[in-house]
Amino acid sequence: AALATNAIVEKQLAEQGTNKHEIGREAFIAAVKQFVGASRDTINSQIRAMGASCDWSRQRYTLDDMLNRCVNEVFVKMYQDGLIYRGHRIVNWDPNLETTVSDDEVAHKEEQGTFYTLQYGPFQIGTARPETKFGDKYVVMHPDDERYKQYKHGDSFEADWINGKVKATVIKDETIDPKFGTGVMTITPWHDHTDFEIAERHGLEKDQIIGFDGRLLPIAGEFEGQTIDEARPKIVEKLKAKGLLVKADDNYTHNLALNERGKGVIEPQIKLQWFIDVNRPAVQWKGQLCSLKEVMRAVIEDDDIKIIPKRFEKIYFYWIDNLRDWCISRQIWWGHQVPVWYKSEQIHVGTQPPEGQGWRRDPDTLDTWFSSSLWTWSTLLNPDLAGDYHLSLEDLLERSPDFKAYHPTSVMETGWDILFFWVARMILSTTYAVGQVPFKTVYLHGLVRAETGKKMSKSDPDSIIDPMEIIPKYGTDALRLALVSGVNAGQDQRLGVSKVVDNRNFCNKLWNIARYIESVEGSKSKVEPTSPADDWILNKLSILTGKIDKDLTNFRFSEAYQSLYHFVWDDLADWYIEASKIEPNAGVLNHVLESTSALLHPLAPFITEAIWHNLGHDELLAAQPLPQPTKADKAEAAKFEEIQKIVAEVRRLIAATVAKKPKLYYQNAPLLEEQGSLIERLARLGGVQEVHSAQKAGFKLLGTKYDAWLDIDQKSLQSYADKLQEQKNARQAAVKVLEDRLANKDYIERAPKELVEETKQKLEDEKQLLSALEAELNSFEKSLKS
Repeated sequence: AALATNAIVEKQLAEQGTNKHEIGREAFIAAVKQFVGASRDTINSQIRAMGASCDWSRQRYTLDDMLNRCVNEVFVKMYQDGLIYRGHRIVNWDPNLETTVSDDEVAHKEEQGTFYTLQYGPFQIGTARPETKFGDKYVVMHPDDERYKQYKHGDSFEADWINGKVKATVIKDETIDPKFGTGVMTITPWHDHTDFEIAERHGLEKDQIIGFDGRLLPIAGEFEGQTIDEARPKIVEKLKAKGLLVKADDNYTHNLALNERGKGVIEPQIKLQWFIDVNRPAVQWKGQLCSLKEVMRAVIEDDDIKIIPKRFEKIYFYWIDNLRDWCISRQIWWGHQVPVWYKSEQIHVGTQPPEGQGWRRDPDTLDTWFSSSLWTWSTLLNPDLAGDYHLSLEDLLERSPDFKAYHPTSVMETGWDILFFWVARMILSTTYAVGQVPFKTVYLHGLVRAETGKKMSKSDPDSIIDPMEIIPKYGTDALRLALVSGVNAGQDQRLGVSKVVDNRNFCNKLWNIARYIESVEGSKSKVEPTSPADDWILNKLSILTGKIDKDLTNFRFSEAYQSLYHFVWDDLADWYIEASKIEPNAGVLNHVLESTSALLHPLAPFITEAIWHNLGHDELLAAQPLPQPTKADKAEAAKFEEIQKIVAEVRRLIAATVAKKPKLYYQNAPLLEEQGSLIERLARLGGVQEVHSAQKAGFKLLGTKYDAWLDIDQKSLQSYADKLQEQKNARQAAVKVLEDRLANKDYIERAPKELVEETKQKLEDEKQLLSALEAELNSFEKSLKS
C-alpha cells in the first residue's frame, strides 16, 4: 500500500527531524524497505497464527521481479494500444504527501463552513472558496434560464474584482443547475473538476491560483505565499471593503475532500500525468472491439463474474457509469517506477532502459492498484523467467503451468470497501492483458469494527483486537468462530472480547464431549444403531451434513456455523450424550464425533485436528473430504423425538411446580414401557410406571400422543395455576395502560417521536408476553380437567 506506507515513513522521518528530500530517494527507499520487511513479518505471523491454509512456497509480493516485469509489460502494451496517455488534466492533489490521489482514495468529511455571495459585475455568484477566485473571468449559466436571456453566449463585460478590474465572458452550459443559488457561477477550471470539464468543452483559459505546496501564487497579489487558512479571512475582508460581499452564510455544510491514506486536504490541480483511457475502444472482448468500461460492465451483466452479495452489483454499475480516466502516476518514491525515459524531445516507453547516454527516467511511480490489478495472473507466472526479455508477455503466460492450471481464480474473497480499488481494477487489467476474467465469483466480506461500531484504528488502541494477544488467552478457533458467527456477506460486524469468550465456551463444550466419547470402550466398533436415540442422532447428522455442504458451497458460512453450533450444543450434548450414558453405543458415538469434527474443521481447524488425532488417526483431517450423509431408520428416530416431547414437558412442569422427583404414570404406551429407564433418567423422575384406568391421577401430559400423567399433587398444581393467573392479570393491566396512553391525542402530538415509538414497542412486547401466558394457562387448565 504505497500511499499509506509513504505516509508512515515520512511521519517517522519528521519525528527524527528530517524529511525525504533531505535524505534523498535512495535512502528513503531503504527506510521504506526496512519498514515493509518488518510489517511483512508481522502480517505473516498473524496469518499463520490464524490458521490460514496457504501454500507458503507460492508467496508473492507486488515488487517481486516477475510482478515488476508484468507491470512494465502491461504499461507498454497499453501505451502502444493508445490506452495510456500523458496529458494535462485535473487531478486530486495532496499537498502534504505531494502526490496525486485517485478518485477512489478521496474520502469526504462533513464540515461546517461559510458560504459567500459575491457581486461580480451585474451578477451575484456564490462560493465557499473565495481564495480560488483571483483568476475568475467567466460566468456560466444555463442556456434556458429565462432570468438571463438578455445575455448571449460569448458576451463580455467589465467587473470590479479582488485585485482590480477584470474582463469577463458569458458562457452558456447545460450542466449548470438554475435552481442552485442564483443560477450563475464563475468557474475556477484549475481547481475544480466540474469547472475543468466546462473549460475543456468551451476551450477556455485556465489559471493556477494555488501552488502544489498549498500556498497562493503571484496571481493572488498581496496574498502570495499565504496558506488557504491564512488568506481566506483576509480576502473576505477585502471583498467586504470593496462592497463586493453581498452576504455570508455561516450555516453552510459541505464535504471536505481528504486523502484517505495520508489524511491531507485535497486540492484539485491541473498536472501533467499518466492516465488510462477507459472510454477508448481498444479491447477485443468476445469478438467485439470495446472500451475498458464496456468490458467491465459486460462481464457482470453476462454473469461471467458473480458478485456476492448481489446488491453490490448496483453499486458497481454506478461506479462504472461515473468512471473518469484513471490517473495512474504518483509523485511518491515507493512503488513501481513509471517505465518511461526522456531525452530532450524524445520519449522512450519500454520494459528496459534505452541505450545511450543522457536519458532521464520519469521519477513518478505507478498507483498501487495498477500493479495489484494484475494480481490473479502475475502471481502465477514462472518467477525464473523474469529476466528473460526475449520472451513476450504471451510467451510468459504460455510457459507458466500454474497460470494454465489455476486461472481464472474460482473465488476472489475481499472486503466490500475495495470493490472499486481492487476488484474492478483487476477486471479492467486482466480482461485486457490476458483476455480472461480474473475470477468467476467475488465474495465480499464486511469490515471488522470495534464493539462500539467504530472502525478499528491504530490511533485508538482500545478499538483493536490483536490476534497475537487474543489467541494465547482464548485460542485461535474461538477467534475464528467469533469472526464467522452471525455475519453475512458484505455485512460489517462488531467484534469484542466478549464474542470471542462466547465461542471459546463452545470450543470447551466440544472438547469435553470428545473427552467423554474417547473414554467409551469399543470406539472402533461398527456404526450400528441399537436404540431410537442412535437412529435419531444419525438422522440429525445426515441432515446436518447435507446442509453444511450446501451452505459452504453457497458461501453461507455463518449459517453453517449456527447449524453446527446447535447440533453440538443442543442435539449432541444435551440429548444424545445424556441418552447414551445408560447404554453407550461406542461405534455411533465415535462416528458422530469424527463427522462433526470434519464438518467443523474449515471453521475451527485446530481443535478438530486435535480431536481427530486423539481418535487414533495418523493422516491430517485437513486432507479429508467432507463426510457423506449416514443412513438412519427414520421410524426409530421418530420414537426418540416422542421421548424428547415427553421429557421436555415433564422438565418444564417439575421446574414450575418445584416437585421433588415425581413419578410418570402411563397406560397402553409401548414406547414408555420400552424406554422407561431412559425417560426416567433424562427427565429426572422418581420412576416411570404403567397403571390401570382407575389409577389415573395427576397432571396429564398434552405434548405426547400417549396417555401419561405426572404424579404432582393438586395443591402444587393449583398454586402454579394461580401464579399464572396473577401474571396474566398484571400483563393485562400493563397492556391497558399503554393502550390508553397511545389513544391520548395530546400524548401522540406533544411527546417526542422517539418516546411514542418506544411506547408502541413496549405495547407490542407486553401483548406477546400476555399471549404466551394465556396459552400456557389454557394448556395447564385443560390438563387439570383431564
